[in-house]
Amino acid sequence: MDKQYRDLVTTEEQSFKNNKEQKHKEMVDSKINFIKTLKNIQNGIFTMKKNDDGKLFYTVAIGKLMEEIGAGEDIILNHSPHEVFTEEIANIKQLHYEKAFQGERVNYEIELKGKRLFIDITPIKTAHVVTEILGTVLDISELRSIQKELQVNQEQMNSLLNFSQDYLIIFNQFGQIINMNFKAKELFELTNKKVDFLKLEKNVIEQYVPNLNEFLDQALKGNFKHFELDVLSKQNEKMFFSATFFPIIVDNIIVGAYLIGKDITEQKRIQDLNAYLAHHDELTTLFNRRWIEQKMKDSIQEASRINKKLAVMFIDLDRFKLINDTLGHFIGDELLKEIGKRILNNINQENHFAARMGGDEFTILCTDVESETSVFQLAETFLQNLTKPIYIEGLELLITASMGISFYPSAGIDVVDLMKKADIALYRAKELGRNMYQVYDHSMIKQNYQSFLLERDLRKAILNNEFTVYLQPKVDALTGKIISAGALIRWKHPQLGLISPSDFIPMAEETGLIIPLGKWIKRKVCEQLVKWREKGLSIIPISVNITSKRFLQKEFSKEIRQLLDEFHLEGKWLEIEITENSIMRNEENMLQTLRELKELGVKIYIDDFGTGYSSFHYLKTFHLDGIKIDRSFIQNISSESENASITAAMIKMAQQLKLEVIAEGVETKEELNYLLELNCHYIQGFYFGKPCPIEEFKTKYLL
Repeated sequence: MDKQYRDLVTTEEQSFKNNKEQKHKEMVDSKINFIKTLKNIQNGIFTMKKNDDGKLFYTVAIGKLMEEIGAGEDIILNHSPHEVFTEEIANIKQLHYEKAFQGERVNYEIELKGKRLFIDITPIKTAHVVTEILGTVLDISELRSIQKELQVNQEQMNSLLNFSQDYLIIFNQFGQIINMNFKAKELFELTNKKVDFLKLEKNVIEQYVPNLNEFLDQALKGNFKHFELDVLSKQNEKMFFSATFFPIIVDNIIVGAYLIGKDITEQKRIQDLNAYLAHHDELTTLFNRRWIEQKMKDSIQEASRINKKLAVMFIDLDRFKLINDTLGHFIGDELLKEIGKRILNNINQENHFAARMGGDEFTILCTDVESETSVFQLAETFLQNLTKPIYIEGLELLITASMGISFYPSAGIDVVDLMKKADIALYRAKELGRNMYQVYDHSMIKQNYQSFLLERDLRKAILNNEFTVYLQPKVDALTGKIISAGALIRWKHPQLGLISPSDFIPMAEETGLIIPLGKWIKRKVCEQLVKWREKGLSIIPISVNITSKRFLQKEFSKEIRQLLDEFHLEGKWLEIEITENSIMRNEENMLQTLRELKELGVKIYIDDFGTGYSSFHYLKTFHLDGIKIDRSFIQNISSESENASITAAMIKMAQQLKLEVIAEGVETKEELNYLLELNCHYIQGFYFGKPCPIEEFKTKYLL
């Protein structure tokens, strides 16, 4: 009887223990199943076993955080900590894993991949023996107060919810709200209310209930649903959210759903602003160049299909630069805004489209044109309305504009052609006195359109700093030493590329733009000399060509003095080249300027010597420093006796007058050898070096 009783007790005890272990195992399995549903959240989960040799290896790795810390499935599965992490990190992990395999519940914090991680490890027992460990990884650098493990219980979930920066709502299987985090409560002014078993449609964002209920039903059926929506908060503020519904699954049973929303209001605002700015001018709110050009293209196609006319009107404000430079950019911008308003008030926005092309240039596209007269009336009305005073910051501004008009299809059949023809007409209006409109006709194209466009662009080029300086070395052929460099100007046109000086220098001289152009290049040369000096390079003199118009102005030497003083340069580093024709004008002014430049230590050379009014008189009278023999005499000097005789005479004459002689345009060894025989060894030409950008010159010749 005692034995039967003991056996019965032993059996009951064993059954109790087995049931206890089974329930523990079921609880752990339930926890693992739940965690697997969280694969898409930011946190991480892993499991680990030991092999027969006692070596630890990972068996499961899930969650985005595992990927972010370099511990994704493809990296750590079947590997030990020392095979994945640095020795220092692996040692820490190994220590805690071993404790867990001894049956301890372990948690610790660690820095990894720039994140502060909280790791919680649970031993999993089978028949009283730990056969596996389960770890959860939380990024507590963002979610600072999440509990030490993720479990399916309300308290832990509340911690996760309330410390999240997202808007989180939990639903039960009946679609009732059973919890939401503080951010969501705050949004809907429920911070002091319980939310247990609330219905979505009764308390939250009622206007979006139909779609949300549908998405919730889908989540409760096991589906994920991502969507965007705009929400009016209780403060009546419009907010935009990116949201996701997904199911809560425990033991393969859907027990509810999560709704996670992220506030993307600012992101949406920026996207909308960028979309607006892609088609509009930020200052005036008119359409921009990109939009109007596409609209022209589309309108041309439509007009061609239905046999209709179009008109393109170019508008340019008269003397806007004077206002901008005198009164400042703020006044200029306010003026442009007002012009934009007047344009909009002047047009029918159903078939008239206005754009700001940049600066003070505007375009109006007129579609469905019934008659050219209607376009002329529009132009006249606008010009008349524009003459009304504009008041800005207490200032009364009077502004006029010039307009050019081209018609489709008579002036052109594509966007480029119509804009080009409107531009031609616009500048004809400028030429004729401004404050008027002109309509393109084919006779305008014959009036040297390219020339006057180039002149217009030349004026803009000075303002837009489109010029660059090239340098060409002058060499002592006997020693190979660079004795100086000649500065040459190049124009990098934004559309036409590099324009030859021969194409724009004559125009600059004709229009007077050569004066500001000359000031620009002298300043650039001085700036470059200072940069070389500051970098410890051995600087060399640089020569600059000066036009007769500028050289003969009384204040020219004063300008040079101020320039040298400003950059703290000695006069010997800046050389001046002038033509023979320049020196034959106004002898009195010439002598005064030369004397003042000599006092500064600036050397003066006659450029292109032999092609102008060569005279012994001025070589004797003006005390020049040297001559540069024009390349036309150097070419074929070894084979053409006339060139050789003239060149020899010029060299001998200059040497007797104790003038330096520089031969220009030397391109072959034969030419060089012949010049050396004539005792001319200062050389400039392609044989020694072509003109090149400043940085290239520095690399080739100064370093």
